[in-house]
Amino acid sequence: MKIDELCSEVFELAKQLGPDGLAHGAQGNISACDRESGLVAVTPSAIPYRVMKPDDIVVTDMFGKVIKGKWTPTTEIKMHTIFFRERLDVNAVVHTHAPYASVFAITNEQIPPVLTEAASCLTGPVPLAPYRAPGSAELAQIVLETIGSGVAVLLAHHGLLTVGQSLAEAYDSTLAAENTARLVIWARSMGSKEITLDPEIQTEVRQSYITYYHPVANE
Repeated sequence: MKIDELCSEVFELAKQLGPDGLAHGAQGNISACDRESGLVAVTPSAIPYRVMKPDDIVVTDMFGKVIKGKWTPTTEIKMHTIFFRERLDVNAVVHTHAPYASVFAITNEQIPPVLTEAASCLTGPVPLAPYRAPGSAELAQIVLETIGSGVAVLLAHHGLLTVGQSLAEAYDSTLAAENTARLVIWARSMGSKEITLDPEIQTEVRQSYITYYHPVANE
């Protein structure tokens, strides 16, 4: 996909964060990489989503150097571009301050795998990366190390980050992590203890999702 198309996709997804309850104001940031050109489409710093326009999306290289755009990219640009350099399976990064997921980020615990939805879109429990200063190279590095080969990670006292081969895939993982966190919190508020999915079931559901979950035209 060409960089102009990716800029449009990043813009449209950024506008969806508010309605989906994942951000307000200018919270969070989104990026997508065009592997052919080595260019990255990323949300700008400090532009509220309600007033953001398509041409506000910034184009950088894989080290965050601005190639095109009138604004500076998100202050978390290092946390985005490190994935495009270090993980060739990642073409999109979504970072939000999703409220329910962030509860786990402030209580220093993983989001447990309790739903088949989560098993489909995630790769097990969502791990927690230790606190590092926002926008720092240290944060980018610890997030990369903590997520490993997975698709989602919590940032201690900060929020949630997901990755994927596409923006749609990364965003599905964001929604799955947030929905799981919400339901676990509700279960605990009832005085109940959540029951996690067996690891074998998680693997089975994840593999089925990867293999079969795509549009199929009628013959």
